[in-house]
Amino acid sequence: MDKGASVFDTRDFKISRRAYALECAFEYFIALLVADAFIAKLLKHLGASDALCGVISSFGCLAFVFQIVNVFVAGKIRNTKKFAVPIHTCAQFLFSCLYLIPFLPFDDSVRRVVFVICIFLSYFGNYFVTAIVFKWGNSFVDPRKRGSFSSVKEMISLISGMVVSLSLGYAIENLDKSGNVTYGFLLSACCMLVFCVSDFICLMTIRKEYVPQENEEEKPEPPKFRDVMKNTLGNRNFIKITVLHCLWAAAVFFTTGFLGTYKQQELMYTMGQIQLINISGVLVRFFISKPFGRFTDRHSYVRGIELAFIIAAVAFGCNMFASPTLQWFIIVYTVLYNISGAGTAQNMLNITYGYVDSRYFVQASAIKRCMSGLTGFLASLLSGKLLAFVQENGNTLFGIHVYGQQVQSLVSLVIVIIAFVFSEVTLNRQKVMLQ
Repeated sequence: MDKGASVFDTRDFKISRRAYALECAFEYFIALLVADAFIAKLLKHLGASDALCGVISSFGCLAFVFQIVNVFVAGKIRNTKKFAVPIHTCAQFLFSCLYLIPFLPFDDSVRRVVFVICIFLSYFGNYFVTAIVFKWGNSFVDPRKRGSFSSVKEMISLISGMVVSLSLGYAIENLDKSGNVTYGFLLSACCMLVFCVSDFICLMTIRKEYVPQENEEEKPEPPKFRDVMKNTLGNRNFIKITVLHCLWAAAVFFTTGFLGTYKQQELMYTMGQIQLINISGVLVRFFISKPFGRFTDRHSYVRGIELAFIIAAVAFGCNMFASPTLQWFIIVYTVLYNISGAGTAQNMLNITYGYVDSRYFVQASAIKRCMSGLTGFLASLLSGKLLAFVQENGNTLFGIHVYGQQVQSLVSLVIVIIAFVFSEVTLNRQKVMLQ
């Protein structure tokens, strides 16, 4: 093994990788509690409509827009750890405060405003440093094994996340049955606070970012803004992967944020049942993550994403048939969508390494996430209007009885097909960089 590769086998690097994998797990636990049925239940308690629930559930993607600030500040950060940890920790703490909003001495209209402000600031702080933390944590991973490491990291989050979501789902359901709805929110807030503290400990355990070109006394000069633009927006391949990410974000946020209320109301699933359905999807994804990671390492990030697109297309196609008389289609959708996530979640991040010089990774990721986040939020707004229109017309469209979420799934299916064709035509023959 050459000198450059051997450093990844040192004790410090192994500890940092493990701490980063655990940090991702705790962050995932928090994300679980601000998504799907959990957040939908809180929003419905605050008096939000189905359409508003969906838009707010997709609100996090708008915070991606503010990652554009990274283009200007990333090159000036001298210590990644000192910069990222306080911002990331504050964001996770704010997430835990969401479930304390029902206890505020205001009416629901004011609480909803506080909720929007709080979740926006939470997402802003979280996503502002996402690319920075990702690059920092992955600096301890051998570039030739990023796909496999990402899959193992994901598997840790998934298997432990199943326990968290199932336990809390049933606990909240039992509290609801006993008439203590607000106690469920208090329990969620306490759990999120524990996860936040654990996340902070993990981040503090990770050593300072490893930069191969760095000497002990000398650090490379930060790239100039002109060079950043030349190697990102001036890079045709980068533009292509950004368009791909935007298409995927549009497909996802057009539907997923609106399914939390649909499962509870039209499909009449309980919180415990919803978590069992989610866990069935996560469990399958757990077993498929490692093979997916190996497939990506063997073939390419693009091939991994395309395979995920095919599975996602089938998932949205199945969800078009989910209705009160065909409830089980939502289970098929959940399983297939989770499997597709094994190919999109990490590959959509890692693909940037293949087409952009690593010196501009943070800036490139910020631009890509900014564009995809804006696209996703606009898609959710349009989708919310579509859902409201269908519901206002007695769940009919063009004279056909249909639920809004079924129409949303059809649109998502079309977008995924477009994304697959775009990837196949524009990216598959492009040369990639190993760095």
